[in-house]
Amino acid sequence: MEPGRGSGAAHRVRPAGPGSAGARVRRRALAPVLSPLAIVAVLVWIVLGGIYQRLVLWPASALFPRRRRALVSAYMRVMARVIFALLGIGGARAKRCGRVPTDAPVLMIMNHQSLVDILTLCLVGWPYVPWFVSRRRYGRFVPTIAFCQRLLGCPIIEPSDRRAALATLEDAARRQDHGIAIFPEGHRTRDGEIGPFHSAGVELMLRQRAVPVYLVVTDGFWTCRRLVDFVFNIDRIDGRTEVLGPFEPPGPESVAAFVGEMREKMVGHLHAMRERNGRL
Repeated sequence: MEPGRGSGAAHRVRPAGPGSAGARVRRRALAPVLSPLAIVAVLVWIVLGGIYQRLVLWPASALFPRRRRALVSAYMRVMARVIFALLGIGGARAKRCGRVPTDAPVLMIMNHQSLVDILTLCLVGWPYVPWFVSRRRYGRFVPTIAFCQRLLGCPIIEPSDRRAALATLEDAARRQDHGIAIFPEGHRTRDGEIGPFHSAGVELMLRQRAVPVYLVVTDGFWTCRRLVDFVFNIDRIDGRTEVLGPFEPPGPESVAAFVGEMREKMVGHLHAMRERNGRL
């Protein structure tokens, strides 16, 4: 399926693209002021969101357990949209094209470029935010996201304990009913290129449960892959995310080849996106 068709109608956060040369110069000149301002605004928003989590979302989820997924999804989407808007104060630009239907079990494979990839997942999955696989340290220390992970029941792994990590992924694949997203590269890349896949987890999940597969290809966010990069360089974010799929799951004997094919599709599509945007 072409990006943006079917269930994935295009939806815009801010106009993407480099803009005029004059606009780029102005953004760069103002970056030392606007980037820290945007970071402060995001931190304030996260604090306010954390208060809402404890005082409203947590009690509501306990009182209405059948509505928990919808309540948490709505909260995470609002948080993500406002954070992207606040990053726009610092000059960030982002566009998303396509959605992944999460009213049924699906597997989402996404490349990993920056700290905002989770926010992107919150907005491309519809009507529910999918589970997303993350490392244990993020499940403990990342504000807002960590609490929502627990409410959603997201699988949290420690890659150094391979056996336990694979068992967690196998169990998650069996139980998921509204989508699960994984970053098979395992870490953020320095130049935005798609690195080698640590494919054992993806293969195990597909063997455990054959569900439609969607690819989420993102680019332009790697310029702020670390928290420190955001402080003065938010204006360098010129991001675009596109959804490909669905792809029918393979038979058990073809899973490894299928995962390799999915990676090649993502690499090819990333390069096509860069050619369109003049980044190659």
